[in-house]
Amino acid sequence: MRAARRPRRAEEEEESAFVSMTDLMVSFLFIIIILLAFFATQIAPKSRERFEIQASKLTELEKQVQALEAENQRLRRLVSAQDGNPIERYNFQSAELRGKMLDRIQKRIKAADTSIDVSISRNGDALEFKGDGLFGSGSDAPSVTGRRKMEIIAGILRDELRCFSLGERSTLTSACNPAVALIDALQVEGHTDSTGTDVLNMDLSSRRGTSIYAIMVTASPDLLGFRNLRNQPIVSVAGYGKGRPIRDNDSDLSRDANRRIDLRFIMFAPPEEQFVPQRIEDLPRLRQLLVAGPVP
Repeated sequence: MRAARRPRRAEEEEESAFVSMTDLMVSFLFIIIILLAFFATQIAPKSRERFEIQASKLTELEKQVQALEAENQRLRRLVSAQDGNPIERYNFQSAELRGKMLDRIQKRIKAADTSIDVSISRNGDALEFKGDGLFGSGSDAPSVTGRRKMEIIAGILRDELRCFSLGERSTLTSACNPAVALIDALQVEGHTDSTGTDVLNMDLSSRRGTSIYAIMVTASPDLLGFRNLRNQPIVSVAGYGKGRPIRDNDSDLSRDANRRIDLRFIMFAPPEEQFVPQRIEDLPRLRQLLVAGPVP
């Protein structure tokens, strides 16, 4: 028995060591980004071409930092999941499947329309869309081009949500979802630039989220049929005002980028061990538990 545990112990030590290495790499690249940004402000580029090269290098380094941070978080979840805790193990597997799903959605969106600028959030739980003309300043109605893009995205979401939800439109199987990872909510999040008061921007961002929600469910009505484990609709709306910018609000282009929509995928997290799904056949029992409350 002791001998059988040695390989696993060695694997855990290797993973823990790699977590420390990625910590160091993230810190090192972050320092480089700060230094490059400093020198970029001290040395004025002689041409627009050189300035664009500097900006491109900074962007590439930022992507490397984000990738390392995502891998670091994944490894930390893996190490935690290996302690034998069923809840930690389920949450890790759920996050892994969500990451793969977001990667598929991102690739499908770019394949359908290369002009859609979409990225996966640093925490790996959301699709972030740069505004790029989606909304005019002070408006909650998307542009004609923006509406068409959201209709494309709605169709892709309809296809991908089927295996991570319940309800009449679900096609959940163990083949496409072996961990029985379920989406608890898909939030259509509205955002604004910094123009205007906090109250006005909070209201505007909520109206933007609602506007995009209406476009998406009209283009793909099946989205309304997806349910979570509590039998609640998955697709919902949230507004964050100007509080979560992706660019500095110091230019028209930056403010345009901040007038945007994000799609956040919130996964079901078991509150106690008895709520951890073991197989698809467990779901009716778990739904009853969630409605009635845990057994003491």
